[in-house]
Amino acid sequence: MTAEETDATAEEYVLQYFHGALPDVDADKLLVHQGDFLIQSRHDANNSRDRLILAIRKGSRVRRFDIQRCVHGVRILGKSFASIQAMVEHYHSKNLETARGELLRLRHAIPKGRHYLSHHDIKLIQKIGSGAYGTVYRGLLIKDNRAIAVKRIGSDGEIEKGLKRMMKEARVMQLYEHPNIVKFYGFVIDRPPYLLAMELCTGGSVEDKLRHSGQNITIARRIDMCCQASRGLSYLHQKSCIHRDIATRNCLLAGAVLKLADFGMCRPKPVYKIDLSKPQNIRWLAPEVWHTGETCFATDIYAFGIMLWEFFEIPYNIPYSNWKAITVKERVMCGYRMPAPKSMPPLLSALMRKCCDQQPDARPTAIELRRHLERINEIPIILIYKMRDL
Repeated sequence: MTAEETDATAEEYVLQYFHGALPDVDADKLLVHQGDFLIQSRHDANNSRDRLILAIRKGSRVRRFDIQRCVHGVRILGKSFASIQAMVEHYHSKNLETARGELLRLRHAIPKGRHYLSHHDIKLIQKIGSGAYGTVYRGLLIKDNRAIAVKRIGSDGEIEKGLKRMMKEARVMQLYEHPNIVKFYGFVIDRPPYLLAMELCTGGSVEDKLRHSGQNITIARRIDMCCQASRGLSYLHQKSCIHRDIATRNCLLAGAVLKLADFGMCRPKPVYKIDLSKPQNIRWLAPEVWHTGETCFATDIYAFGIMLWEFFEIPYNIPYSNWKAITVKERVMCGYRMPAPKSMPPLLSALMRKCCDQQPDARPTAIELRRHLERINEIPIILIYKMRDL
């Protein structure tokens, strides 16, 4: 039996209050009342097994204590027990005394939530790509016999950084459910490799489809995809969430259905400060961000306007393809906007200009954008190039 297999059979994995590598920021939100507790783990690069930690709510703070594994069980604060369960039962009836004389009592074990999965729940089948922080696989959610996409964080030196980014994405994805948003199934954080399970969109990204099969995509289909994307964005904004990375590369296709994806930059708040010293997606970035350092609903709408351009540029190319990023920044801040692609119907051209208005307040809201696109989507394609106004 390998070290990993031994670790996989350890006692903690069957405990409902073992939350694995759940970050402290998430664990602390679960520990609400005095005496609420759970067990966490931390990756230890110098050991074949993760460290175990007891987290317990004491007043306004959460206290954490290392749990040492030993030959005959576990130790905490110098006291030995035959098992974690025995330790919990002991301190449920007796006080845990810290080195400073502080007394704590384990009152209520916090169980895992519905999005917790184990390695036994998921089968990795085939590598299909690489994401921002890991490898993407086609997999199987065994209990439902459901095909899924799985992001896998490996066991290398970047594991902690990858876990942080993965949980940031999971934190947002588990809040939302909509036909035009990639569905979230859960995460595996009991032990490495850490996994994020989500809906499998076999059609790939819209950008790839436009780039490689663009000549076969009708104008009507392009309009419909824009409409679907607006529904997903409208839903997010109604939930006070900004996506912050709207682009065709982050739209996936599941059959005829378009779904917004890649929630790594998404924030469940209407305004989010950014660090402008870090790399930015300049070609989709609204000009005011360089002054305010803030992303918001209006900056999502600006990016959507650039994405409209992407949908109708035939053959596909990235926005401002002939310019370096610094040139894009300078010109856009001075008010320059790309001309509409030749294939773009006039109604879409006008909408693109509104979305990319220099003044954020002049841009449509996501609801207005969705309603406008839904009306355009109902126009017979034979009339679409003749109409200048709705």
